[in-house]
Amino acid sequence: MPEISGLVAAALVAAVSLAVLLFSSLSGDIWHLVKSDSLTRIAYVLLVASMAVSAVNAVRILLKKKEEDETLRLTNMGTVVSDTLTPQADEKIITLFDNEGNMKLSLRQRSIWLFESDDNYIKVWYEDHAGAMRQYMLRCRLKTVEDSFSGSELVRCHRKYIINISKVQVLRKDKDGYVMELDASGLPEIPVSRTYEQNVLSRFNSR
Repeated sequence: MPEISGLVAAALVAAVSLAVLLFSSLSGDIWHLVKSDSLTRIAYVLLVASMAVSAVNAVRILLKKKEEDETLRLTNMGTVVSDTLTPQADEKIITLFDNEGNMKLSLRQRSIWLFESDDNYIKVWYEDHAGAMRQYMLRCRLKTVEDSFSGSELVRCHRKYIINISKVQVLRKDKDGYVMELDASGLPEIPVSRTYEQNVLSRFNSR
């Protein structure tokens, strides 16, 4: 970086300048000793080199501290990169982590349509900022999502599904039980198992 190179060069110049001052302040006898005695001359050169290295290291420490401060500032001011527009203050944000605790997806709750279990993964059906339906595969248990967002609009309705209850357009009862139609084309009808039937009916009727 130009800034770093400039500061290191300045440190070297400062060290050399200090050495010159030391030269000029030496008495005649000592200066003669430095010039005539090889061991004294080597010791003096090593002293000057040590001063230069110390000056450069000091500059590097200051630069490292400056970079760490800037990184921390960026971390505190930054936002999670996601496929959503900047949310309003009253919008609920859903952030999803995998089984290792790594953040994988962050989006507005109203962008989510449903979660679908697929072996050791879940499939997140969501709407991007352009209105297109998209899917995201995440290594996570559906139970984890259910427990993490209980009380939200995300409601467990089946061993395989969690739906956004606000997206349900039709709830009807067939011979095999209740079925939900979501307010979007291309999405399958979502069954409601008896285990979750009462909670789904209550949440749907209280919207």
